Amino acid sequence: MSGTHGAQVPASSGFSEQLRSLGIRPTVIRLCVLQTLAESDSQWLGGEEVFRRMLKRGTATGLASVYRVIKELEKARLVQREWERGLGGARAVHRLRRTQTPESTVRLRCGGCNASVEVVDEALHEGLLRAAQAHGMPAGGPFTVQLACARADCVR
Repeated sequence: MSGTHGAQVPASSGFSEQLRSLGIRPTVIRLCVLQTLAESDSQWLGGEEVFRRMLKRGTATGLASVYRVIKELEKARLVQREWERGLGGARAVHRLRRTQTPESTVRLRCGGCNASVEVVDEALHEGLLRAAQAHGMPAGGPFTVQLACARADCVR
């Protein structure tokens, strides 16, 4: 399907119907943001990266529009946001909201380069839950564990 901005959005994506069911008009920019996040699989992307990928695809838009749409899709619970710490401070990163994230998901993240991996490990999750509760922290759902990087080429 071709839109007013020259972008190519796959008609089979189902995003149009999803947006309509939420009472949101499926514009080319909204569809392209969703498609860009879908193509990144489970990789978290910053707004500028979404913008650059959309430009590569041929979607003529502004960075402010991309951020506005991401925020709107986050409010509609189609996109999830997380804060990623780096050398220049923290930045928001996004991905499509997963319909079913296992409760025993643990994200392991490097404290230096922010590389991360998600693992589903019930024993690890239960151990983290017990440790959090033992220290008076209400915890549940997925955990994020920040690790010290052992890689010599880490940018920390």
